[in-house]
Amino acid sequence: MLRISWFNMIRKWFFVFSLLLALTFPAAAGEPIIIPDISSYTVGAAFAGPTRQGFDMAEEEINAAGGVLGRPIKFEHIDDIGDPGAAVTKLEQIILKEKPILFTGCNLATIERAFSAYAKKNKILQISSCTNGDQVVLKDGHDYMFRGAGPLTYGINMGMAERAAQKRKLKWAAINHNYAWGQENLAGFKENLHSYLPQASWVAEHWVTVGKINAGSIVNAVMKSGANAIYTSLWGSDLSQFLREAKKRGLTEKVLIVGEGIGRPYFMKVIKGEMPLGVVTVGILPYEDPVTPKMKAFAQKYQEKYHQSVRYAAMSAYMTATSIVAAIEKAGAVDTEKVAAALKGLKFDSIYGPITVRAIDNVPDNGMWVGETALKNGQPILVNVKYLDGKDYFPSDEYIKKLRAK
Repeated sequence: MLRISWFNMIRKWFFVFSLLLALTFPAAAGEPIIIPDISSYTVGAAFAGPTRQGFDMAEEEINAAGGVLGRPIKFEHIDDIGDPGAAVTKLEQIILKEKPILFTGCNLATIERAFSAYAKKNKILQISSCTNGDQVVLKDGHDYMFRGAGPLTYGINMGMAERAAQKRKLKWAAINHNYAWGQENLAGFKENLHSYLPQASWVAEHWVTVGKINAGSIVNAVMKSGANAIYTSLWGSDLSQFLREAKKRGLTEKVLIVGEGIGRPYFMKVIKGEMPLGVVTVGILPYEDPVTPKMKAFAQKYQEKYHQSVRYAAMSAYMTATSIVAAIEKAGAVDTEKVAAALKGLKFDSIYGPITVRAIDNVPDNGMWVGETALKNGQPILVNVKYLDGKDYFPSDEYIKKLRAK
């Protein structure tokens, strides 16, 4: 009898403990909501790796807080192999297998465009987690193509052009990768630079195959052109090779350099003390300015979890996950059409603060920081940093309507 009473007491305490645990840590239950993350994990590991980390952090936090509509969320990571045809095949396979209401990912611009065309034709929702070529949401925008995080390439280049124009450099050279990303970046920068500085002219353009830059010959050509400013959207090893060669040959001391990839924390760790001074660039986390508490907490948690500085692609993926959750909750159902409708004009609280998804181009209006490079204790930092409110750095509705009318 005593043993039965003792057993009942243990069962009672176990029930109470389990109830307290459930109330303290509400876990999601039921069938998971599968969100395919089809990213360029092979050819774009530099940005796709952090993308996965951002989604994983978001998934962990969302499910620990009770999930979405009481169900856990699951980001299923898939490699697009870097080929548009193969990527669409993989997308079709995962749609047949899982029947998801939407898919996401961070891809090369060519693959993002192929996905967008598929999403439009098959009426499945695409929420891209990174800013690649703008045309999928500007000229070719449609009701099934959204961005989970901004700003647009256009906005980034508008912010840098605004700062660069203040330097009054009139002879420009361009060095970019020869695919959609490089082409759209240069076009956006040119358009905005000329609006701020109409006298500016372009004396040289160099197009580089990814991973195959001949930095020495490009530096020599730029020096011969007489350019006193350089715009580049190079990234990865091509960017570091170019900057090192330019510094070695004295070019960086003679010209203004503008490039959005130069201010990213991971690139600063690569270039270290070889960073040219005074480069106009964008910052992901400003080095001296205050940030929102949510962003600061995310950056600290990312550092603790992955033992590296926060990456832009990780922030974008995390914010994309936030927008997906907000849209599903607003829709009140796991349904493609209802979630797509909920995304239009969606307002939600992000790591950047309150955000609105613009109805005309389906892009959140979060902003960016623009600053200039300097060295502190031999390490690169950004100075003269200013936060630019994203809603002020989009093309006008009229601009977008004219693009779509062509």
